[in-house]
Amino acid sequence: MHNNTIAFIGTGRIARALIAGLSKDNRNTITGFDINSTALHEVCAEFGVTAASSARDAAKDADIVILAVKPYQVGEILEDLRPALNSEQILISVAAGISTAFMEKAAGCPIKVIRVMPNTPAFVGKGMTAICRGSLAGNEELALAEKIFSAVGTTVVLDEPLMDAATAVSGSGPAYMFHIIASMAEGGVAEGLTKKDATLLAAQTMLGAATMVLEGDMTPEALKGQVTTPGGTTEAGLKEMDRHDVNQAMIDTVKAAANRSRELKQ
Repeated sequence: MHNNTIAFIGTGRIARALIAGLSKDNRNTITGFDINSTALHEVCAEFGVTAASSARDAAKDADIVILAVKPYQVGEILEDLRPALNSEQILISVAAGISTAFMEKAAGCPIKVIRVMPNTPAFVGKGMTAICRGSLAGNEELALAEKIFSAVGTTVVLDEPLMDAATAVSGSGPAYMFHIIASMAEGGVAEGLTKKDATLLAAQTMLGAATMVLEGDMTPEALKGQVTTPGGTTEAGLKEMDRHDVNQAMIDTVKAAANRSRELKQ
């Protein structure tokens, strides 16, 4: 990625994570705008971002415009940005459920749109971002988006109809993992551990297990088999999970989130 001017419309948590990663490359010129002037000034002070007086001012000279706003704000913001947008730019949106077709129409010009779904582990450089492209974006724009979001973790390119599934698995997924860590820790506390120690044991175990899946060549099912000794402690725990049908509960959790993502679509 070389000598790009990147405009952030919105400087909330996801934007901050991206800015933190992108600002390490001094070839990037980053501008930002946020209706929350305090948040904007904090980002500018911490990462050397140039503050813009308006969304239009931020976008008008940018090569890449990143919409880091809530889904319900996208239409109104794009309407406001119309005079500042042009067909040479790339428009990237992190808003859940907002289709590339909607953004292409709302932008008011033939602009190259990329839709992404990052997640909160981007804050620690371990994000998972799903990426899809609009009708006018090509391989070059897709590769550039991958480069941007690789600054805060791992990326995967999907067809747009699969973005709801990605939202349900990885976008919302950190909350499921936090819930599991908290529940495991609660079990440890019930067995006499301190909350601090139980949380450390649970969280580091999840991190280690995930690393084995990502860095090895075995499936989660095969890895589970390696840990499980007939008649042992792991088998006793897994039987309890089966009794409560945790597997189906997690499947239903993802389905519920995906359905909600579809309901939010524009």
